[in-house]
Amino acid sequence: MASNSTNKRRRRTAADILHISDLPIGFIADVSAYLTKPSKAILAVAFSAPSSSWRNDNLMHRQSSISKAIISASQWDTLDFEDVEKDLANKLTDDDIYAILKSINAHDVLKKFKLCGCTNIEGYGLSPLRGSAVLELLDISIVGKYEKQHIEPSGLKISTGVVISVLHSIISADGCSLKYILFPRSITKAEIRDPKLAEIRGRYNRLFDERGLSCTSCYTAIQGEGAHSSGWLSFYGYQNKMCYDCLKPFCDECAATDATDNEDSVLRWCNHCEKDYCYDCAPCATCVGCDQFACQGCSDRCDGCAKTWCKECPNMFRCILCKKTVCTKCSAYKESYMRECPADDFACEPCNERLW
Repeated sequence: MASNSTNKRRRRTAADILHISDLPIGFIADVSAYLTKPSKAILAVAFSAPSSSWRNDNLMHRQSSISKAIISASQWDTLDFEDVEKDLANKLTDDDIYAILKSINAHDVLKKFKLCGCTNIEGYGLSPLRGSAVLELLDISIVGKYEKQHIEPSGLKISTGVVISVLHSIISADGCSLKYILFPRSITKAEIRDPKLAEIRGRYNRLFDERGLSCTSCYTAIQGEGAHSSGWLSFYGYQNKMCYDCLKPFCDECAATDATDNEDSVLRWCNHCEKDYCYDCAPCATCVGCDQFACQGCSDRCDGCAKTWCKECPNMFRCILCKKTVCTKCSAYKESYMRECPADDFACEPCNERLW
């Protein structure tokens, strides 16, 4: 009887196995609220179709109910891949970026797009942004907000030709809102001289002139060819004197490019992450060690003397125990001696704790 009973047991089929999509939609949407925006978009794509199939024009992708719930729970005016781990960002392909942009309807809603850490991208994934009239900032420099442009050309796959095509369609769109473009520093001189890039730069300048911009601080009109776009070899971007965060423009008098300029300037160029920031978004201060401007993300304040030092200065270090930032003048020994001094003899003066 036991044998017959065993044989009569119903075998489990694929239909009997629970899947994550069987969970209540509201539950999954609530859980996704704890994810960063890029991760949330990736999850929404996964609940609809593989990323590799979204670019197939013969397939009509309709988002699942779960995907719609995840997407509708957030505002998608900004998408910054600095919000995800670099290991994940490095693995993303153009298919992934394409699917993400399509899933959030980026063409109509996305205003700021930053591809931090996406070293595996050629540019085809940007296609959903073609003709966008709402996009204001496109940052494909691949580095983070407070990171220096350090990636070598061999470490990137970005195709200038593909990006130019997308940019051309955006700048040509009626009501174009584009204000800030940031390319990788690794673009070669030959690509900089590309006539297509020159054409885009010219149209970009004319676009700014047509807007009749005024300085955010003193209200002086900002006009004239070259008043907005900068030299590629100097600043690796397409605009001068515009805050990277709030995208507000400033005139020459209200902007400072180095520490010798007016200390009262409301917009300053950070010599380390190579971006302009206004005082309201990321105040810059002069490093007492190297006399260069450093924004709040690229500088530290010594807990001993309260002076500002850029993070690249050899005169600064962080105490291992108390985690305080201390300059060499406020520490018992200079940083160069850290590994040479006996543990009992090396101490952080502000907290009087041993560093080693």
